[in-house]
Amino acid sequence: MKVLIAYTTRRGSTREVAEKIGEILKSKGMEVNVSNVAEVSDISSYNAAVIGAPVMRFRFLPPAKKFVKSNKEALSKIPVAYFSLGITMKEDTPKRRERMMKKLKVVTRQVEPVDVGLFGGKYQGRDYRDWDKITAWAEGLAEKIK
Repeated sequence: MKVLIAYTTRRGSTREVAEKIGEILKSKGMEVNVSNVAEVSDISSYNAAVIGAPVMRFRFLPPAKKFVKSNKEALSKIPVAYFSLGITMKEDTPKRRERMMKKLKVVTRQVEPVDVGLFGGKYQGRDYRDWDKITAWAEGLAEKIK
């Protein structure tokens, strides 16, 4: 199974999470390509896609949104998952999850995901990413995209 992990990032933390997800999926026997959305031109050879972007200034970063819209037809034919990082998720509560999911509607309306991972990000020098949670999500995702 060939999986695309496409991300956009401002300061690199989303790239680091994409790489971690890629490592985990590789350990499950999948062929993985981790790339910035700006570097992906053809997704026709992939069996699944994982798309990640931070929520900054209350919105899902536009390059990821544009990527989903531009590739909607192809993405609609394969399992797709989204992940997002943001200061909102420094604490994982139902209210914060709801707030983040509202920001992701710009992509989830385009292509229905098999799963969505919501994680804390980096903000003003503090790192709110929970690597155990990211790992657990990616391990569960491996089963959902097979």
